[in-house]
Parts: sequence; structure tokens; C-alpha cells
Amino acid sequence: MGKTTLAIDFGTSNSLVGAWKDGKRIEALALDHLAKDPTLMRTLLYFPSGDVCFYGAEAVSKYLENEMDGRLFRSFKSHLPNRQYLGTFVDDRALPLETMIGIFMLELRKRAEKILGEEIDSAVVGRPARYSLDVAADNFALHRMTKAAQYAGFKNLEFVPEPLAAALDMRRSMKEEKLILVGDFGGGTSDFTLIRVGPYAFQKEHVLGLDGCPKAGDALDSLFMSNRLNDFFGAKTEYKVLFGSNRMTMPLSVMDRLNRPAHIVHLKEPATYDFIREIRKGALGPKDKEAVDRLFLLIEDQQIFPFFEKIERTKRDLSHADSAIFEFDYPDLEIKANFKRAEFEKWAEPTSEDIFAALDKCLKQAGLTEDRVDLVCLTGGSAQVPLIRNELVRRFGTEKLQTQSHFHSVLSGLIEMAGHLN
Repeated sequence: MGKTTLAIDFGTSNSLVGAWKDGKRIEALALDHLAKDPTLMRTLLYFPSGDVCFYGAEAVSKYLENEMDGRLFRSFKSHLPNRQYLGTFVDDRALPLETMIGIFMLELRKRAEKILGEEIDSAVVGRPARYSLDVAADNFALHRMTKAAQYAGFKNLEFVPEPLAAALDMRRSMKEEKLILVGDFGGGTSDFTLIRVGPYAFQKEHVLGLDGCPKAGDALDSLFMSNRLNDFFGAKTEYKVLFGSNRMTMPLSVMDRLNRPAHIVHLKEPATYDFIREIRKGALGPKDKEAVDRLFLLIEDQQIFPFFEKIERTKRDLSHADSAIFEFDYPDLEIKANFKRAEFEKWAEPTSEDIFAALDKCLKQAGLTEDRVDLVCLTGGSAQVPLIRNELVRRFGTEKLQTQSHFHSVLSGLIEMAGHLN
């Protein structure tokens, strides 16, 4: 019958695992019994100390139980193409990015093995169409993912583009040939595949176009911080260094970390933290000092994760309403702001342009125009953002749009590919 092969959808925000075993599909495994949907494991690592780690929903509960002491990591997949990001430290213990991802994938493997009752060293793993628009950075990211999967104990590996996997899932229900565009909008990337599908076996030449953009849900979340909320934490703070005479403002390097969900946890690292302390010493006015004090409080009281959780909730609210209230009520960090969908969409225009430039490249690869597409299949949570959906409606029409299961369609296609390779 062949070896059992795991299908792993390792996502920026959530991860799922299925399998192909004894010639049969095994759908999403219930890996996380503490999660609302046990098949959906949040891609989170929590280290209360250097030698203890918690995962998924338990990472959040233990983090809160320990009064947010220790290190909680989210969106770490998005660091893969960045050669400048080597990893971090937990209690003076080096934690390279490949090891961080490998630790999480090892936990996925161990939980799957426990459910399936056997050791498994083969896996089909989803990957974005592009980790980066730069070819060298994209290859570097895939190299790091390979090392991470090997750390987790996988000896036989196949990486499959996530939008292609979603298209393979659709193929299972096709009764006639169609030209399908798959748009997979996740936390870290937006990916597109043009594929000809029908009631016949999949062949590589059926893929007519494949492209992507390293911007999606996290990039949209960061807009709330970068366009308004970061002022509360010192974005416009003015300061002077010791014995210096020049007035300076908070460096972009610090604000860039503050604005981005995957990077903000690294404000706690000693070099950055000490640098912010020097800015606090040289802050010119009382309002400048108060803003930096709030940044310290955000870091020291471990409020980064809940703050971005509230931002993400505000973004979701704007998918269903013209305005939404952002409210954070932690002592001395109280903030209330009203966001309008129109202003959010204005901020998001450059991100949207980059995302749809990838779609244009995908169509160009295939030598096709939008009117030739029979069906548009949307997956991933960010597909529900009106800015994204409305542009797709404008290009293809409402009747062609079909929203798949937000999280399970990619996994379903990966299982299909695992069977194809077995």
C-alpha cells in the first residue's frame, strides 16, 4: 500500500495535518484538543523558560496563566526569506529560526503519530507560491524550511505550492473541465494558481500559471499600528543623545518592529531594548517620555500579543461594517479609537496593488485574460476582506467567485498530492 505520508499545511497563523495511509485519505487530524476547532492548531510557540515549550491554544493559555512572562512567538514563518533574521534567544539559549520552526513541526509530527499509531518520516508540506518576490530570497526560504522539516525528523519531503493544493482539492468535485483561478489569502502571503481541472488525473502541465506576493493578513493588521496606533507608543517621540545637539525622532527600525506582528516580540531583545531606554533618557518633552513609557509597558507587561489580537478583531469587524471601535483597557495603556473602513482601505491600497500585481503576473504566465477564467476559488481568512473581495468581483464578476473552506481546502489538496506521490 505504500508508506504513510503526512500532509502538513504549515501556516503563518494556523497549521493543519492530514495523511494518506493504506491507500486512503485521512482528513484533518484533531491535533489541538484545547482549540475551538481541534483540527486547527494556531502556529504559536510559548517559552516560559529556555527548556519548556507550549504550542497552539495551550501556548496562549499558559502565557496568560504565567502573567505573560516568557517569550511568545507568532507569525515566525514570515521571517523565512529574511537573511538578516537568524533567530533569537530564550534565556541566553540561541534559537535559530530553522530550529524554531522545526520545534513546531516536530510537535505536529508527534501529535499526528500518536493519533495514527505509528512513526512517520514522510511528508507533503505546503509552501507559498512565493516566500519573496526576490528569487534568491525565495530559494533561501525554501532551504530553511527544508532544514526545519529535517529537524522535525522528516526524511522524505515534497513541497507543494498552497494554491495548487487548493486547486487539487477542487478537482475532486469537478465533473467537467474548467479553467480555475485559485486565490489563497493567508496571514503571510497571497498566492495565485491558474489550473485546468476536470474529472481526470492531475498532470503538472495542467498548471498554467503560479505566482504570489509576501503580503496578506499580517500586512493588513500592521496598517492599524503604522497609520495611527503607533503614535501612542512613541512613533513621533523627539529626543537627543547624550552630549548631542541634534533633535531626532524615534528611528524607523524600532517603529518597523513595533508595526509588524512577526517582529514586535523582538523589541524585547537586549540591544533593541537598551536602545529604547537611551531614547527615553533623551526624550525632549513630557509627552515624549510618556509615549516611550507606554512602549516599555507594552513590552515589559507582555501586552504585545493581546494588543495585536484586538487589532485583528478590528480588521475582521470592518469586513462586516463601515466602522469599528478598537478598545484596549490594560491599566496605563487604555486606548479607544474609531476606525472607518474607507480610511483602512485607503491605507491598504499599496498592499492591494502588490497583491493584484501577482495575479496579473499569474495571468501573463498563462497567456490568458480574465474573461477566460471559468471559476475563481478563494481560500484563507483574508479573502473575506472587502477590499480584496471587491477587486476580485470587479475583475471576474460575482457569479464566478466561490469561497472554499477557509482553512481546510489547502490541506485537502495536500492529502490528494500525498496520495498521488505514494
